[in-house]
Amino acid sequence: MKKFKKFKIILIITSILVLLASFGIGGYFYYDKIYLNKVNDIVLKLNGDNEITINLLDEYKDEGATSSFRDEDISNLIEVNNNLDNKKVGQFEIIYKINYKDKQKELKRIINVIDSEKPSIKLKGKNEISIYLGTKFSDPGVTAEDNYDGDITNKVSIDGKVNTNELGEYTINYKVSDSSGNESTIKRTVKVIKRPIIHRDGVAVLNYHFFYQGKSSCGINCINIDKFEEQLKYLKENNYKALTMDEFRKWMYGEINVPQKSVLITIDDGAAGTGKHNGNLLIPMLEKYQMHATLFLITGWWSISNYKSAYLDVESHTNDMHTENYCKGVSRGAKMLCLSYEEVLNDLKKSIAITGSNNAFCYPFYVYNESTMNAIKEAGFKLAFVGGNYKASRSSNKYLIPRFHIYDNITMDEFISYIA
Repeated sequence: MKKFKKFKIILIITSILVLLASFGIGGYFYYDKIYLNKVNDIVLKLNGDNEITINLLDEYKDEGATSSFRDEDISNLIEVNNNLDNKKVGQFEIIYKINYKDKQKELKRIINVIDSEKPSIKLKGKNEISIYLGTKFSDPGVTAEDNYDGDITNKVSIDGKVNTNELGEYTINYKVSDSSGNESTIKRTVKVIKRPIIHRDGVAVLNYHFFYQGKSSCGINCINIDKFEEQLKYLKENNYKALTMDEFRKWMYGEINVPQKSVLITIDDGAAGTGKHNGNLLIPMLEKYQMHATLFLITGWWSISNYKSAYLDVESHTNDMHTENYCKGVSRGAKMLCLSYEEVLNDLKKSIAITGSNNAFCYPFYVYNESTMNAIKEAGFKLAFVGGNYKASRSSNKYLIPRFHIYDNITMDEFISYIA
């Protein structure tokens, strides 16, 4: 009985040991399986950040990746697929792959290529422009160029207006954005100013008297109509402006500017070839070349109705004072210098009533004195013309404006020298 109990105890102990042994061996195998799975796995790591941002056209140097298996470095087996294009804006991927002992692993790096450069916007013309009150303003505009989008001038927005009828300083703002949202601006200043009074010499006043066709014996003051046409043709072809008397007056008083190539054509008296009743040579020629002229008419001698034309202004050459040798002791015996102040003034007023204009007056025979000049001013004339053979300027005495006397024997070279 004792032996049986002892055996039973040994059996129980043995069973426990077997169980313990069995448990120990199973635990070892279970642990070893997990450990081996870890040891046999591939390790793949990126060098640097997972996501990187660079500017357009910037050089990118990839930091790469590393890989290992157990204690072995297998980085040289990494395959890299890189589709980065630094010339394009967008998101790109660099893919790293490793395949070793039938095991694979893959990682990605994101590269963001951005455009942070602002577009270039440039003004056409000056950044500050001055224009005269009442004139038209034409905006020269701008050009816009982007490093990525190219020409984006059509995307420019404009803000600001110029009121040319009001003096002041105005600002025009230009703005443009590229496809990446980069924005550039520029502005232009426009000043609306008064027209300056420019004191410059420069307007040749041409003085004719009579016109003939074919042959004539009326003297050197008569000019052949063919020669007159040659002169008008030269003015036209060389872009000269023939001023109206109103334009000339405004220029003299600084109210307007006139082109550098400007002339004033004047004709004295109203005799041979100047009217529709006495040959009608002047007006058709003016109309043919669309050149303006001014006739200083002796209003009491011929009817103003004989000189109607859109290209011919009529001003006063007195009503009835164009007579020489009227008295003694004055230049040329000119009637205007012989009469009393009141008689001269009354004559001037009659001529103004007929012409309907007091813009300008022309002294008979180019002679004058202080009394006649005062009468001209009192009558209301703004200008008065004499001879002189030099150009008129704003600094000229407005009641002694010089003119070039055009004779029949003038050459084209001489004519050109007068107006040049």
